[in-house]
Amino acid sequence: MKKINSGYVAIVGKPNVGKSTFINTIMKRKISITSYKPQTTRKQIKALYNDEGSSIFFIDTPGFHIPRNKFDVEMNKEVKSSYKVADCILYLIDLTRDFDNEDEEVIKTIKDFKVENIIVVFTKNDLVKEQKITPFVSELKNKLSFSDFVSISSLKNNNINQLLELIKKYLPKSEVFFENNDDDDNFVISELIREQIIFNTKKEIPYSTFVEIEEKKFVDNLFTINAVIHVEKESQKPIMIGKGGLMLKKIGTHARKELLKVYDCKINLKLFVKTTQNWRNNLDSIK
Repeated sequence: MKKINSGYVAIVGKPNVGKSTFINTIMKRKISITSYKPQTTRKQIKALYNDEGSSIFFIDTPGFHIPRNKFDVEMNKEVKSSYKVADCILYLIDLTRDFDNEDEEVIKTIKDFKVENIIVVFTKNDLVKEQKITPFVSELKNKLSFSDFVSISSLKNNNINQLLELIKKYLPKSEVFFENNDDDDNFVISELIREQIIFNTKKEIPYSTFVEIEEKKFVDNLFTINAVIHVEKESQKPIMIGKGGLMLKKIGTHARKELLKVYDCKINLKLFVKTTQNWRNNLDSIK
């Protein structure tokens, strides 16, 4: 059997640097939800990329950030666990933002796990002049030993193929082809609903919610989904429902449109709202 470049690639960085947009661009479909609001990815999202000469398992991690509650602590554990299996790390840095304490935490964790192959990926190069990359590289060299660097724009598809070729260079040669597993329906559905909560609600509400898929059934080309949106406080419930149920209806309508892009059938989506007090500090709810 022909040997190929095969391995695990962890995508890391502080919140909102473009990790989810990058993975969606690589996969040419929505794998991870995106938003201008930080910390929207909550768990590892694994995506398999195969071509003639490679088999790459990308792991899109939540943004590493300073924890404020038990939920944040658990998200940071998700980030750290991805380092353990990684053959290569993509450390994403947003060219439109400066280094800060969260970058320092990411760098510290990379060093702690001693991953040999590190590619620094400067994102959003369509928004800044090329000259800005040089001071970023100089500053980073004083903080971290890395194998290579490249600047990209996922939205404009700038240098994406160049980055893929660079990744292959740092993966081991193997006869292993990873097999594509079916996406977990509950995760995909809950994420698409949560994406619409993020887009349509303000302030703390998106971060105070989680979506639970209560029931699914498929009969005669009709996929019926009952989902519960959990909020953290009773006062958040009327905000989520909206006057006359308009907010809940809006979220449901837009989520259904996104689900129709994933599932080739009719969708009957029913949303309910429930208060689960202080769930972000309750380990059972977090799990």
